[in-house]
Amino acid sequence: MPEGVDPLAQRFNSAVSVVESCWQQAGLRPLRLDARQLASYGGRFPIGWRFDCDFSDRRRRLDVLVTAAFPFAPARIALVDRPSFLTWPHVERDGVLCLVPDHATFPIDDPYAGIAELLEMTFDLIEALIRGERDADFQSEFLTYWHHAGRGRARTILSLIEPAPPSRIVRLWEGARRTIVADNDDTLRDWLRNFAPAIPAAELRFNSGLLVWMDVVPLPSEYPSSAKDVYDIAARAGVAAHLDELAREMRQRLIVMLGASTENGPALATTVVNRPKLVRGSDPLIAGFRPSRVPENVLHARVFGGNAADRTSVERVDPTWVHGRDRDPRILTLRGATVAVLGCGSVGGPVAMTLARAGVGKLILVDKQTFTGANVGRHPLGVGSIGAAKTIELAKRIRSDLPHVEVGFHNALVQNVLLGAEGPLAGVDLIVSALGDWPSESLLDEWQAVQTRRFPIVYGWAEPHAAAGHAIIVSGGGDRLRDGLDATGSPHLVATRWAQETRRYEPACGAAFDPYGPVELGFITSMVAQTALDALLGELASATHRIWLARRAFVEAVGGTWSDELRAIAPQALDGATMIERLWGSAVKDLAA
Repeated sequence: MPEGVDPLAQRFNSAVSVVESCWQQAGLRPLRLDARQLASYGGRFPIGWRFDCDFSDRRRRLDVLVTAAFPFAPARIALVDRPSFLTWPHVERDGVLCLVPDHATFPIDDPYAGIAELLEMTFDLIEALIRGERDADFQSEFLTYWHHAGRGRARTILSLIEPAPPSRIVRLWEGARRTIVADNDDTLRDWLRNFAPAIPAAELRFNSGLLVWMDVVPLPSEYPSSAKDVYDIAARAGVAAHLDELAREMRQRLIVMLGASTENGPALATTVVNRPKLVRGSDPLIAGFRPSRVPENVLHARVFGGNAADRTSVERVDPTWVHGRDRDPRILTLRGATVAVLGCGSVGGPVAMTLARAGVGKLILVDKQTFTGANVGRHPLGVGSIGAAKTIELAKRIRSDLPHVEVGFHNALVQNVLLGAEGPLAGVDLIVSALGDWPSESLLDEWQAVQTRRFPIVYGWAEPHAAAGHAIIVSGGGDRLRDGLDATGSPHLVATRWAQETRRYEPACGAAFDPYGPVELGFITSMVAQTALDALLGELASATHRIWLARRAFVEAVGGTWSDELRAIAPQALDGATMIERLWGSAVKDLAA
């Protein structure tokens, strides 16, 4: 290849040449688009071709367009002669057609075949559009088309409401950058205190809005353009009286959310009726009347007249959407669960974050340690948390990232929490112990044994270099953590052996640590978190012992080898990069037999 030639540019030029050559062989002579014509697509496409094509209603022009990433990125097809925007679905504002989903792939070694397939799809789509057969796509993909039809001042609207009927009054908070909508004040207040604790209490003032649940998803031609249109939609839903009531309390704007059920799940959108602007210092809403004496019919005409209504998209941040996009049947159980995480270090910290993201509704964090610079490389927290308590900083992080999750914490020794009179762990559904020290976990084991209510504890820890990791579930009923440990808390079964001492020391008194990084540790924390989820969902029996094994090549590279006990019980797993499951407390010699 000549020096200085970009191989990707050469691949692009070659693909273009192949396509043009195939067209010539087929007797086709499309027109190459000039710079002006390409500019109509916003500079996205360096090359394009135009075809004149006969359809059942008329002749129409099609543009075949390619980006600089062609043939790795598929071509796009645009309809030049088209009706006004949002008359037909799958036609963008500039005429580019949405023919395939973003994840669709085409053969990169046969660029012409990909374009031919897209053109065939184009003819099928346009003929179906001409026949009026695809209008239902506006409804199944409502959120996309509502977004395209947005108008008025851009707003970020976050919804915590349950996206379901009936139509109802909702509560909202309007900040400088965001509007938050919820079903009640308590949900709104708790969410905001987690998300933005610096907001002064005096600024947590809430207003009312309205959710109108529609029986049918509207087509673009039915989207509200005026305040009157918004009122008519509310009237059809039987909640016009709510709008009249809200109009009497109206400040700067009236927010009306629209909801409907689509074949792909519930959808939410927002319309905004803005208060008429002052005219020469006079408020047109009350002009000619005392503020409290405006007749109802006059107020209605002034608020819900022909003035334009804004259309804005909504971002759902309610738990069922955040955790699974309405498709995870586990969320109802997880949202009602309380999990305590004992030890918020390099194992407990990631596990707590993962459980919160998985949908656990309440976490209780227990740890006495301060976050240090040595923790940064293998912990969810960063440099900004150095010098602060791990529990406090981790609670702040989870609350900020997932404000609907309730997080409590105890910046205290586990022993003090277990032995204290308040009993903060008595009502939990699960405990995850990532303490890694025998005095604390032996006390926890004894504490669980005397509880009258049975609930699981998941113990998790890593071996040196995170070459292996363990997760054990103990649910009481005679099962104990100590069943698999010796008198000093050392496991009867370890997965690795080491020729040299693995523990390392910092230049400080008693500052010992086990060397491992976040990548190899991630497999172990994921296993511990999965074990916790399985326990919460009732999918795992007590005394189950899971062991993660890193790749054998990694273990050997850091100076380790598999233990004889592991070789005896799991000879099929010695290549590593796998998890094995056994019964905790079973003697290794019995399993080997």
